[in-house]
Amino acid sequence: MEGIKTITGVIVGITGSSGFIGSNLIRHLKNEGYTTMPLKRGFSIELAGKCDIIINLAGASINRRWSSNYKVILSRSRIETTRRVVEAINLSKKVKLLISASAVGIYQSNNNRTNRESDAVYGDDFLANLCKDWEKEALYARDYTRVAIARLGLVMSESGGALVKMILPAKFGIAATAGEGGQIISWIMLEDLLRAFSHIIDNETLSGPVNMTSPNPISNRDLTAVIAKRERALFSLRVPEFVFRLIMGEASVVITKGQKVIPEKLEKSGFIFNSPTFSI
Repeated sequence: MEGIKTITGVIVGITGSSGFIGSNLIRHLKNEGYTTMPLKRGFSIELAGKCDIIINLAGASINRRWSSNYKVILSRSRIETTRRVVEAINLSKKVKLLISASAVGIYQSNNNRTNRESDAVYGDDFLANLCKDWEKEALYARDYTRVAIARLGLVMSESGGALVKMILPAKFGIAATAGEGGQIISWIMLEDLLRAFSHIIDNETLSGPVNMTSPNPISNRDLTAVIAKRERALFSLRVPEFVFRLIMGEASVVITKGQKVIPEKLEKSGFIFNSPTFSI
């Protein structure tokens, strides 16, 4: 197959296929006419090598306390799976595209700085370094295929994921802001994320880091206000940062810190967001 020109007969292998994003991505790609192949834990190199495209989403959840042992799990679940994917690509020479996940947590936590793919400052904490190692592993496949690194923002959907947890307090009448509320959330609606994956497949000029975020990041305070208005919450509550640190330890930075990220590559390549601003 010369490049990726048609959908019929194109096999898309997906690691992390049972997760929230992966399961929705399989449905989306099937609706577009692709043949999907879940690459489950311990998948064979031979099986992965039969794919035309691989989307690598595998990785243990970051939304829990990071003990020393769990940090090892977070790393291994990403690095070892990605290494296996790259090995399959390098041996088969058949895979035309690898889209490998990363996260906006690679960027420095600074609410005043805008990070584009062409103008970014990277962090040096555990999460940022994990993303760096994860991306480095995926890029070893560049000699054999096109590689795009999908730097995921917070994926929003009322059918699951983070938004459901954010809405829950408001359903009981409480609008809960995390800390001072100024931390910037770089987010993307699930529908736009799925369409963005298809956009990367269709645009052979897209490679390297691709910010998978809305063009309009929002503060935790403003996001809470949108939720509170929709749910008609009666009370406002600010939960101090130390509460999150007590509960989650080092992992609390996922909630209390933020990065302002702009999808420069997606927009320049013609991608149109259906939900460019946050509303529910």
